[in-house]
Amino acid sequence: MDMYFTLFVCAVAAGIAIGGALILVGYNDTMPPAFAAGWRWTIPTVLVPVLGPLVFCFYHWADCAKSGKQLLIGIALLGGGVAALYGIGPYFAARAVAQAAGA
Repeated sequence: MDMYFTLFVCAVAAGIAIGGALILVGYNDTMPPAFAAGWRWTIPTVLVPVLGPLVFCFYHWADCAKSGKQLLIGIALLGGGVAALYGIGPYFAARAVAQAAGA
């Protein structure tokens, strides 16, 4: 099996898993301050899962800087993993199929 294909799959899986975990943790850390800020912040934060907490963190950066950074890094990792999967993934898949067909 192609070693680069295995490394690619591991890197994409790690990026998506870590990014998703950071988004989940950032979302959970944003909920208590959003509830404390009142219903005008709570409703968009609860109903719009990623964008709502991100907007709340930007408007309350002094209190929610850590959660905002977790959300931003999580979005970047998740987006990078998905972009790599659809951007470079077909190249590695074709390479692995060609190697298997030739063997």
